[in-house]
Amino acid sequence: MEYLVFSGTETILSKNPYVDKVNTIPRGSKSLLDALRLFRKFDYALATNPSDRTTIWAMLASRKALGFRYRQRHEWWKRLVLDHCCHYDDNGHAVQLVLSLLEPLGIQAVPSVEMHFDHEDTEFAKSRLPSSPYVILHPYSRGQYKYWSPEKWGALAGIIRLQTACVPVFTVTFDPRDREFLDAILAHAPEGCLTFTEPFTFSQLAAAIQGSTAYVGIDTVVTHIATAVGASTVALFGPTLTRYWAPWPNDCEERSPFAANRGIQRKGNITVVQKDWECVPCNRQSCRISSRGRMECMEAISPEEVLREIIKQMKPGESVLSG
Repeated sequence: MEYLVFSGTETILSKNPYVDKVNTIPRGSKSLLDALRLFRKFDYALATNPSDRTTIWAMLASRKALGFRYRQRHEWWKRLVLDHCCHYDDNGHAVQLVLSLLEPLGIQAVPSVEMHFDHEDTEFAKSRLPSSPYVILHPYSRGQYKYWSPEKWGALAGIIRLQTACVPVFTVTFDPRDREFLDAILAHAPEGCLTFTEPFTFSQLAAAIQGSTAYVGIDTVVTHIATAVGASTVALFGPTLTRYWAPWPNDCEERSPFAANRGIQRKGNITVVQKDWECVPCNRQSCRISSRGRMECMEAISPEEVLREIIKQMKPGESVLSG
């Protein structure tokens, strides 16, 4: 089995024993020369999102292609080029939607999201993290509308430090913009809060998260990694559709485990924190009710309510301080 992904994301799959090869293309590439490298190489190709480019690549790379189309007139051509074409329905969860492509092939779906790492990753993480219990905090995403403010992150780190026996540890990345955001967070955080000593690879990060007492993150790929390795996860969501994009609780048989789509939702090792407002989720990248250019539903999440959910996720004896 081979995958085709954008350059820079391939390390997610690098240690997965079920993947034979990961092919990459530059993000934004429209070059057919890249597609011709894989021309008719495969018997089957699964186009796991409904974009035009994904559909074309799947059609060119295989003898039989399966994929999705939106319920829109201009999508008519996908029914012609795909051997099996499903409607793209975000009323269910993304995991179950993608797995539905296996049905025409007679392959039994396994509703489990996996992230693999090895002994070297574990030893790397242990050598750079505290020996005492710790909580991983990951505040970054590609979309600014998903962000929680630096003041809130700093305050959360402070109350974790004061009210539990855990050390708050912030991740770092290779992106200089994330470094600037982290500096703004640390300006609001008390002494005793730690950061990674260096950026971790995805597999090293997975090992670090699995060894944590809890993980807190926003709507971003690392939050999905956290749930995949079984970490106690608190995910902060603003305008995003949780019924489709919330992290997946492994081995769940439901079509959409976070179908309530607002408020605090709990399933297995996952808690999704989202405001229970009439306008949530709006699924927009800008806030219609804000006069200050912020996502008000994210701003309204308090550090105290996040800490309460972290503590609920802790196992008995995982040292919550009283007073």
